[in-house]
Amino acid sequence: MSEKVASITQDVQSTGSGKTEKQPLREDPSLEVSPLPEDWTEAEEKALVKKLDVRIIPMMAIVFALSLIDRANISAAYISGMNVDLDLTTGNRYTVTLLVFFPTYALFEFPSNLIIRRVGARLWLGFLVMSFGAVVFGMGFVKNWRVLAVLRALLGAAEAGQLPGCVYLVASWYRTFEMASRISIFYMCSVLALGFGGLIAYGFQQISVGDGMLSQGWRWIYIIEGMITVVAGAACLFTVPQFAEKATWLTDRERYIAKERLIRDRGEKEYKKVSAWESAKHLLDPKLLVLSYMYLATSSSAYSINFFFPIILTQGLGFKYTTSLILTSTPYFCGIIAGVTLAWISDKYRTRYPIILVQTACCIIGLFIINLVDAPGVRLVGIFITVLGVQNNA
Repeated sequence: MSEKVASITQDVQSTGSGKTEKQPLREDPSLEVSPLPEDWTEAEEKALVKKLDVRIIPMMAIVFALSLIDRANISAAYISGMNVDLDLTTGNRYTVTLLVFFPTYALFEFPSNLIIRRVGARLWLGFLVMSFGAVVFGMGFVKNWRVLAVLRALLGAAEAGQLPGCVYLVASWYRTFEMASRISIFYMCSVLALGFGGLIAYGFQQISVGDGMLSQGWRWIYIIEGMITVVAGAACLFTVPQFAEKATWLTDRERYIAKERLIRDRGEKEYKKVSAWESAKHLLDPKLLVLSYMYLATSSSAYSINFFFPIILTQGLGFKYTTSLILTSTPYFCGIIAGVTLAWISDKYRTRYPIILVQTACCIIGLFIINLVDAPGVRLVGIFITVLGVQNNA
């Protein structure tokens, strides 16, 4: 019989009826609907997953943390003297330099996802991280706010594919039920980095070289953080793993398990081209619209805090410059503790929406306190409550 024949028929004697039915029978074992039983031990798989965790998660946490620091360090630079040197207090110049980041971030996200499939996670992530590191480095040498705005737009384009790339890499190595915990780990590490961001910026802005441009401390925030990011991007080229077939740091047995466990987790799915009408139907799905609105509301609140928190502390609450940079760290540390606790409760009791509602309520209450209360101490408490809600819901 020809190998091209996908199936043959087999006579099956039905019980009690004496009749014969024709049923399809798979000839090629690779076409079986049910996966083969796993031919490795649980201990082998656990050892492999630990090896993957050590190789993949730390680097993803570092580059994601750097991306958030690089896009949010403008607020620390602002109160460190950039507002005066670049005349950002005139009109809406500071707001414009913040906003231009997002159109390019949204525009380049989808093309970046297509490119990473072609060139691989190692090369593309390394290129992206080095690119936005170079952009941040360049911000340390700008002489007017217009150039800063252009660089912020370029930063959005460079950072657009970084988070999707990290998620794509995780999905290429982990089972479905293993992914959420890994992604949450490097997200929480990034929140921790934001917590230290103010303290780090305070240290960098103390640097002063000569009497010219480099004597302005805020420039060193960009210069040093940009250089660190470029080095991290170069490290990605050597540390970020390729797919299992090319993973020379795994044994032949480990490569086999890494490939097979994903096949058996997700199956051999045949993907078809999706029409524009089908895509439109998915985009109009009520659940997707609700989730999109929730994410929009949460993200806008989170970025408002990230970009304006130091300014609120200095201009709105009357804190001194040094105190403001130190205080920017504390809400994020509290947010991490609350986030880990709520995530544990959510997993233990297998509930999601009550946790989301609690965090959303925290965000709403915190924002009301910030806007309606005049007492500085109470408004600071409102910021803490807001950060608890937005960072863990985002």
